[in-house]
Amino acid sequence: MLPRTINLFKQAKSKEENSVNNLLLSNQHKIRLGLDRVNKAIKNLNLNTEYPLTNICTINGTSGKNSIIQILKSILIKHKKKYAAFYSPHLMSIVERLEHNKKFIKLALLKKILLIVHNQKNLTQFEKLTIAFGLFIKNLKLDWVYGEFGLFGRKDSVRALFPNPDLHIISPISFDHLNWTKTKKMNLKTLKEIVFEKTSFLKSKLYISKQTPLVLRLIKSNIKKNKNPKIIYGKDFRLIKKNKKYFYKDKIHKFEIKSNLLGEHMYENATVAIRIALDFKIPLRTIKIGLKRIEIPGRMQLIKKGKLREGFNRKTVLICDGAHNLNQSEQINKAISDKFKVKNKYCVISMINTKDPRSFLKPFKNKFKKIYFVNMEREKNVFPKEKLKYIADSLNINSCTANNLDDVKNDLKNSSCDLFLITGSLYFIGSILKKN
Repeated sequence: MLPRTINLFKQAKSKEENSVNNLLLSNQHKIRLGLDRVNKAIKNLNLNTEYPLTNICTINGTSGKNSIIQILKSILIKHKKKYAAFYSPHLMSIVERLEHNKKFIKLALLKKILLIVHNQKNLTQFEKLTIAFGLFIKNLKLDWVYGEFGLFGRKDSVRALFPNPDLHIISPISFDHLNWTKTKKMNLKTLKEIVFEKTSFLKSKLYISKQTPLVLRLIKSNIKKNKNPKIIYGKDFRLIKKNKKYFYKDKIHKFEIKSNLLGEHMYENATVAIRIALDFKIPLRTIKIGLKRIEIPGRMQLIKKGKLREGFNRKTVLICDGAHNLNQSEQINKAISDKFKVKNKYCVISMINTKDPRSFLKPFKNKFKKIYFVNMEREKNVFPKEKLKYIADSLNINSCTANNLDDVKNDLKNSSCDLFLITGSLYFIGSILKKN
């Protein structure tokens, strides 16, 4: 493609993206959790909420939601099943929210659908996208549909679109979205509130990922009235690690998980997908093939080529991960320590201001030679890099600020860098990956 043609294509795409963003922003209702608005829109648009010939799978939790879906999706693709998926959030483009058979929705089609949704009053951006997904799949013949909840669950619009899923996955639950809780503090009262919002309404068959003992007790208390089967990590299936190898185990099966996944937590996520696949009679051979190579952008993603690698030694391990809470930062630090026995590790972090940087940063202490803080290109709702450095200083973490990633690379050009991690926010990772 000639340079002029490329520029014209980019301009047209940018104009289309602006149109979509304007449709999402116009008539936007201030975020207020509740199902009344979206239920009214579903009724007005005569949308399906029941899919008798399709397996509807919804998922919520704090960590691992997208990873579990991507792993299960990889297995289903090998099983030659047709699917559609609704994700939250996206990394690089809004079209990544709506997927059908390995392809994201086209910008032009999303714009066309949002023009229909635009007539519905007082919807938030997330609610508009949820309704758009319902319109997107309305006439598709599908074997599976995945719906990833956005905020908590009890009053999430995905629940309105899929009120009676065939199965629901509860991914690991921990502290997050504290700005939406009553006390806004990391204490037992807040944890109970978070678990209640994520699990108290669930009535379908449940697959419960690995949880802390306390969280699992809270979940069990909230789902007592649910009479459907509950398949629980640790009781009905589990991950076994032996001689640096990972094995899936339940009462019938035990086999090695051979995959390119990075980190024990990712293999724990895989066990959930495996158990679901086994319960839905997918052949074990197909499952094993589906597990071999899984691509999960922005989650323990190894960057082996592209512009991001410019300025790094070819032997430097470069990792992008959108971790943004305590549980996730503990997991990525453990994964890196277990997998890469190297000394010279560096990290760059940027975060949005709805997260808790102090708890997120604690696991990084003494793990990296230096941590750099930058301001991501998204200007609103972010922690200034100076604020992050102030918090790091109070934790005795060696850190400094930089203008951007290029400045960080320049600062490291005379240093030995064995591993470089980019983390702190999925939005940050998305802006970085766009440049790659």
